[in-house]
Amino acid sequence: MSVHVFTYGSLMFDGVWSKVVDGIYEKVGARLYGYQRRKIRGEIYPTVLPGTSGDYVDGIIYLNVSKSDLKILDTFEGEYYQKEMAECGLTDGGNITAWVYVFKERHRNLVEDEPWDPVWFSEDGIHEFLAGLDVS
Repeated sequence: MSVHVFTYGSLMFDGVWSKVVDGIYEKVGARLYGYQRRKIRGEIYPTVLPGTSGDYVDGIIYLNVSKSDLKILDTFEGEYYQKEMAECGLTDGGNITAWVYVFKERHRNLVEDEPWDPVWFSEDGIHEFLAGLDVS
């Protein structure tokens, strides 16, 4: 059985995704409604938190992710995140249900009020992130 996974941070980028998972997956642009993407204190990757009905986060959905790669993603995301099913809008129309990793309530004190910028990450942060990435 395979599932869809909505990504909104480092995993949106091919250079990160391909180092973390084993499979190669089709991907589509998507929007997660009712959430906010925020910086985490002392980290270069973000989280999403429930927001208002007007909030949304743009990201990438990887389609039909294998059970074994989902387990790898669970390990990669670690103890601060929990998986939740969410309805996402596809950029080319329609909706899809996907797993999304959301920061656990008990760790919310680590989340900053400032939004996380994927453009900054793609230009500057990704190099530092990849240098420190341990997927063994």
